[in-house]
This record gives sequence, structure tokens and C-alpha cells, in this order.
Amino acid sequence: MKYKKVIIIILSCILLSGCWDKVEIDRRSLISIISVDIGEQAGKEKELKNLSPDEPFTGMDLKKLKVTFGAPDISQLGPDKGGTAKDMYITTDAYSMQDAVNKAALKSSRDISFSHIKLLVLSKDLTTYPEILKEIVDYLQREPSLNRNMYVVISDGKAEEYIKHKPRMEKNIENYISGLIENTTRSTSILPVTLNEFLILLSENGNAMLPRMTIEKDKNELGISGVGIIKDYKYKGDLSAIETANLEMLRGKLKGGRKTIYKNGHPIDVVIDSAGRKISMDNQQGKLTFNIYLDIEGELKDYYVGGEVFSKDMLQSLQQNLNNSVKQECAQVVQITQRELGVDPIGIREYIEKYHPSLWKQIKNNWSEVYSSATINVIVNSNIRRIGVVK
Repeated sequence: MKYKKVIIIILSCILLSGCWDKVEIDRRSLISIISVDIGEQAGKEKELKNLSPDEPFTGMDLKKLKVTFGAPDISQLGPDKGGTAKDMYITTDAYSMQDAVNKAALKSSRDISFSHIKLLVLSKDLTTYPEILKEIVDYLQREPSLNRNMYVVISDGKAEEYIKHKPRMEKNIENYISGLIENTTRSTSILPVTLNEFLILLSENGNAMLPRMTIEKDKNELGISGVGIIKDYKYKGDLSAIETANLEMLRGKLKGGRKTIYKNGHPIDVVIDSAGRKISMDNQQGKLTFNIYLDIEGELKDYYVGGEVFSKDMLQSLQQNLNNSVKQECAQVVQITQRELGVDPIGIREYIEKYHPSLWKQIKNNWSEVYSSATINVIVNSNIRRIGVVK
């Protein structure tokens, strides 16, 4: 009798439940990319602080943000038309992200869906208004329909212009940018950041790193190179492509890359196959010293005809040259991030929290001062395992 009741309940759930919000695919607008720019009336933010919560507020007239939504033209998809389509765009002026979504819905004949978003582009100008950026981040945290695995990038200039750029190799910009980001094994100058990672970084201390998107106007080419660093919801500075690759090595997340050294007037390219990282700490009367150990393995790709690299002494010399070169480049990244920008993208704070929790309890309230006065050393050990195919 008991089993019969269970079967009846299961059948009832199957037969009586259904898709209550069903929308046909041809009636959906599958948003694939969003850009957010600062609005023309963002400067009125100071005036609104004096507005009482009891007073009426006509928010529909305030243009704090300019948001552009891009979605593929479904009419271009089909068995005979290919699997990708050019984007169509809806641009709205709004006082908040939710206001922008509502206004976009009024301009679209289809139901807007955010589950297929690949890319979010934030304008660099947004970081000059940290309070507005906080409002945007709050919306991104609360909205459950957003794809948390979409990539987030920051643009030099208006984000709307970037997402409407026509790449040569793809029909739409989100596929092009996503492809660049996902090819990180070939382009170590790009640091992939998903929406989930971006929100976690900001929630910890208001700091984050985003891939930086630029356009070479003379060539009309769009690309991603280096990162932009945000501190306390404000833009602090940039890291170049080379500095970004070295930062990835210091973070222990480098998947591959290339280093070049000169020997006897000839360039020698060493392709990095793996790069391990370990951190140790020494605490001398409150003065912290961190040692970052990098273990690099790679292979020699080119030298010059007649150049002798078979001897043990020659390989050891090349390895020592590589050690010194990488050490100097990484020390420069430490100098920029620790001294000039005052941020900790390497993960020193996370290391203390995880492996020295008692110390972290003592210093967490004045972490900025402790971090800025700490000594960070980089020790590099490289091994060239292969020298290629030779006769």
C-alpha cells in the first residue's frame, strides 16, 4: 500500500507539472554580449545624494548608464546558412541595470534571455564613478539568469564601439573575443576572467583584474593585451602583455608561453611547457619576507646554424641566462603591483590566510600596511629538457 502511494505521487508530479514559462525558441532573443558605458547624466549622482527616500523620484529620465545588448540574428541561422550569425543590437539609456533591461524589453519583439551570454564589456570610464560601478556589480551578483561563466573585459574607450566592431575572422565580436581568451596557451598575455571570478575578487576587497581590450585605429584591429587593475572600484593602472605573462607565472597559473634570451647576438626562443610555483614565508619581528620559487621546464625552439647547444656547459649557461631574465621581469611586476599600485594579484594574502591563519588574525585589520612593507623575493630554477630535432 505504501508503494502504491509513492507511485501515485510520482505520477501526479509527472502528469500535472509542466513548463509554465514556456517560450518558443523563435520568440526568444538570446543575448550573447552586453556592453556598459557611463551615461551622459552620470554627474548628477552627487545631487541625488541629497534626495530624501520619501521624495518622488522619476528615475526613468536619468541617464546614468548606456547599456547595449547584442543578440544573434536568428533568421540567419539554419542548415543552409551556417551555425553563426551577425548580431543585432539594442541600446538603452537608464539609471540602473534593471532599468536598462526593462527598456530593452520594450524595444524587442522577442522575450529577452541572458542564459547564453558569452561576454560582458565594461568601459574604463565606469571606474571614474566607483559608486555607479558598485551598483552594476550588485546587479550582477543578484541576477540569477546571468551566465556566471561568461568572460568579463574592460575597454579603452566606449564599450559600445567595441562590441559593434566587425572582426575579419568571425561574424560576431563575442565569438572572436572568446576565442582569443580561450587560446591562452598560445597567448600568455591574456588573463581570462569569468563573471564569477570577477565578483569573487571584488567581494573580497574591492580589487580585481580584467583583460584590457584595445583598438588600433590605424589598422582597425581589435585585440586583447595585458590587464587593467581595479582597486576600491577605481582604475589604478595597466600591466603590459609581457608583465601579464609574468604575473600569471607568479600566480602559478601559467599554462604555457615563450621566453627569449640573446646569446652571441642571436635570439633564442624557449617555449615553456610547465611552470610551478611555491611560496614560503619568514616572519622576523613582524617584518614579513616572502620567497616565491618558480620551477620552469621548456624546450629550445631556435638558435642559429652552427650554434652549439649540445654540451652540458652550454645548456647550463642558457638555463642560468633564463633564470636571471625571468627573475628580473618578475621582480619588475612585483615592484609595480606592490609599490606603485598597492594591489596583491599574486595571492600573498590568500597564502597567509590558508597556511598561517593565526598570523592573519593579527594583521588582517592593517593588511595594506603590512603588504606594502613586506619583502618579496623571486627565485627561478629553469630546466631546458629538449633542444628539438637536429641532424
